[in-house]
Amino acid sequence: MGSFPTSLLSTFLRPNSIPFQHQPPRLPLAPPTSLPQPSACRVFSTRIEENQPTVTTTRRPKRKWPKKLISSTRKHRTKSVKEDQPLPSMIFKVFDDIIINFIDPPLRVSVDPKYVLSHNFSPVNELPPTECEMIEGTLPSCLDGAYFRNGPNPQYLPRGPYHLFDGDGMLHAIRISKGKATFCSRYVKTYKYQTEKDAESPIFPNVFSGFNGMTASIARLAVSTGWIMTGQFDPTKGIGVANTSIAYFGNKLYALGESDLPYAIKLAANGDIITIGRDDFDGKLLTNMTAHPKIDPVKKL
Repeated sequence: MGSFPTSLLSTFLRPNSIPFQHQPPRLPLAPPTSLPQPSACRVFSTRIEENQPTVTTTRRPKRKWPKKLISSTRKHRTKSVKEDQPLPSMIFKVFDDIIINFIDPPLRVSVDPKYVLSHNFSPVNELPPTECEMIEGTLPSCLDGAYFRNGPNPQYLPRGPYHLFDGDGMLHAIRISKGKATFCSRYVKTYKYQTEKDAESPIFPNVFSGFNGMTASIARLAVSTGWIMTGQFDPTKGIGVANTSIAYFGNKLYALGESDLPYAIKLAANGDIITIGRDDFDGKLLTNMTAHPKIDPVKKL
């Protein structure tokens, strides 16, 4: 019997095909060593912090409107007409109610007074000069001046749609003098404000939101024409609200609104804000002007 070829034997006896291989003996694993226990935590000192003192401030009472808030749904948007008003005023207000209840399209959230005049944008009442309570520290006696702020604040609830920019201008001022601070809030006494105050009702159509839809716009334009034809208001005396900004020019302080001429104002010694009147700069300003003036850095004008 011949010998088996070595190459053939190597083919059958490959390392991967050998059913049994000699494995080295496995050594038993050493038992895990125990971890050192953490030492006990010792408290050497303690500190007790007291609660920070709270500062309470007073808020002005919520405004009591002469009329109920207009609802965003058409069927609830109703207005009452006073019987002691002139006949033309009563007639035009009835027409205005018809526009609001039957012609106006459903109010969008952006022009619905229920949402626009809420939270931080809720209207506030006028506040006469009131001394501010000093919570902490003192005001330097050499500090003498005032800080003004202007913004929209409707005198009456809007009839129908309303935009935030349509509100009457209200000035807020803090007068600092002799170590004391006095706060005051007053309306800018524009022709529109005074006319509606005398009528005890809004008369002028809102510039930004009063014309809501083509049909309603034509109807409101007709009612506004009726107000003018019957002498209820004179548009040549101004229809602006002076609610945009404040400018100091020619040693005078002005409340500005781009729909009218500027209104000159002044701050009294007791901190009260007084409206001097509409100013056309001695007849030189014939049209309304910008409410965002710029100062010349060279001439300081």
